[in-house]
Amino acid sequence: ATDFAVNSASGLAIRVNSLTVDATTKTVTLHLDRDVDRGEAVTVSYTKPAGDNVLQDAAGNDAANLIKQVVTNNSATDHTAPVLGTATVSGHDLVLIYTEASSLGLDAIHTAGA
Repeated sequence: ATDFAVNSASGLAIRVNSLTVDATTKTVTLHLDRDVDRGEAVTVSYTKPAGDNVLQDAAGNDAANLIKQVVTNNSATDHTAPVLGTATVSGHDLVLIYTEASSLGLDAIHTAGA
């Protein structure tokens, strides 16, 4: 797991806790220390280590290094809180407009009290 580096577009590292390899499906699954938000841009790098603990195929060919490979984000998780963008008042109405990085809007069912 330490041979992989995962980063969000904000430049923050996302720690890789562990990984699993499925030889049949030819996949490596990195288990991260946090959820990746919906719409969050992520890259992955792999640095081939010295020694025997190298990612290889069944014939013993080492996998190549990866440098900031763009990751397709299929996450539906959204942990980004809405942020107040603007507030305007007109007569008796005060309108608060919130922004959020994801394409989701505000939840019209779970609202705040007056």
